[in-house]
Amino acid sequence: MQVNYWDAVFFVSGWAIAQWVFRGYEAHVRPSKRVAKFVLLALVFAAVHLLAGRWWFYALLALMAACIAFLHGYWFHYRHGIHWRTAEPSDRYLRLIGKLR
Repeated sequence: MQVNYWDAVFFVSGWAIAQWVFRGYEAHVRPSKRVAKFVLLALVFAAVHLLAGRWWFYALLALMAACIAFLHGYWFHYRHGIHWRTAEPSDRYLRLIGKLR
């Protein structure tokens, strides 16, 4: 099976852009935990790409993007009144995820 490095570049650049756009949602998380989350997801996506193929890699990526869109667009924004991109008001967001009492 041939390795396609552009798939890895697409995954890493998409992750970096998402971290920048949605940085308010993980402002309370330690950077080491965010890096560990990235490494774990990168390993899972690499395993899917190697074992199941490129089609399944992009299908899983699309599923993850759809779930994130649902979470930020509906659950946080419309259901709980938290801004879809900035996680404001932050006290309401932190209370919702159980980090603030």
